[in-house]
Amino acid sequence: MRETTPLVISNLCHQYGDTGALDDVSMTVGSGEFVALLGASGCGKTTLLRAVAGLVTPTKGTVSIDGRVVSEAGENRVSASGRGVGLVFQDYALFPHMTVAENIGYGLGQADPGRVSGLMTVVGVADLADRKPSELSGGQQQRVALARALAPRPALLLLDEPFANVDAGLRDALGRILKRVCKDEGATVLMVTHDQDSALALADRVVVLEAGDLGGRVIQDAPAFQVYSRPANASVAQLTGPIVMLPAQASGATAASDLGEIDLLEPIHGPVLLLLRPEQLAFQPSADGSVQVSEVQFRGAHYHVRCSAPQGVLDALVPTNASLPTEGDVGELVVNGPVWAIQN
Repeated sequence: MRETTPLVISNLCHQYGDTGALDDVSMTVGSGEFVALLGASGCGKTTLLRAVAGLVTPTKGTVSIDGRVVSEAGENRVSASGRGVGLVFQDYALFPHMTVAENIGYGLGQADPGRVSGLMTVVGVADLADRKPSELSGGQQQRVALARALAPRPALLLLDEPFANVDAGLRDALGRILKRVCKDEGATVLMVTHDQDSALALADRVVVLEAGDLGGRVIQDAPAFQVYSRPANASVAQLTGPIVMLPAQASGATAASDLGEIDLLEPIHGPVLLLLRPEQLAFQPSADGSVQVSEVQFRGAHYHVRCSAPQGVLDALVPTNASLPTEGDVGELVVNGPVWAIQN
């Protein structure tokens, strides 16, 4: 167990010419943590990852890896190759002329067949040892790239959009492999992604970046569940999943809204936006209701029910084992449980 903190970023700023990319970003990644950087395109998350890797020299601020200052005040003190980080690019960047085993062993200071063989087994490519990258599927290439990055036991593993080139059907399975392997290896991980599902499913903590006038800045840094259930603002709410934003007037523990009196997760006063996830809304049939079902879609574990209401179009989820409304049904929307509210 390392006694130093694998990654400390302090007041990091960066510009590309006159364009700001990062604005006073500070964050840490503790030993064994899996942290996801989440944000819309252009918020600076890839620039931040490249600054940690040593591929970009930030304009201001400090980056420390495993107790060493590697970048400070606009200068790189330690080269990319000397930082002790593993990096998995979104295109995997495997060496095309090398076999799977040779790719995985490339980063080791000296030959270690046992380490290479063990990692191939762990990531599930032991039977592909003699194949070249061109003979592998996208998912297989990703696993080889992960094993190569982990081989030298880096202080920090950096993942750049690891599922960008993988079919949606494989993402869950590969995500489970990634999480398990990193945990078994005791790896500390910083992952850049715009995929909200991957960020919430894999990360212990989610750091949300948002583009500002001077570049990307940290809007929220919290456990994944908190970022989803208690987003810092409306943009974080939209970034982390489907959301209904309903104006209301709060008076402490409750808020008056067009859907009635709503219980709140935390007391707040004044004009607010209620941030309602579809699973917090239920359709209740009523002959004199003001809401009409306009669309019903099957989504596996639930049905997605779109409703036309005086407040606009609102979405609710109905479990597949519950009574299912049909298009044209009239009723009301009922809010389940206390909800999160932000000042409006």
